[in-house]
Amino acid sequence: MSTTERLARLEAAQEVLGSLMAARAEWIYIESKNAQPNAAKIAQWEAERKGFFDTEDELRFDDQDRIEQVIATYGPLARAIFESQ
Repeated sequence: MSTTERLARLEAAQEVLGSLMAARAEWIYIESKNAQPNAAKIAQWEAERKGFFDTEDELRFDDQDRIEQVIATYGPLARAIFESQ
């Protein structure tokens, strides 16, 4: 795989994680506007968002296996969320 292709895969993994973080932020915002916000849901989404952030922060250009794992694991989840909107 060329350097350009590896960089594109890294960026794809970052985009997937960024999309999932954005979705969680939106859900947290919407839930917090409810008259009686569900604190458990908000806490869960905040933890998930932090997990996605940490995963993105740990990605390294030279760890192609981890990059592909992130895309394979989280890509379908991100796609499902955005196709449902």
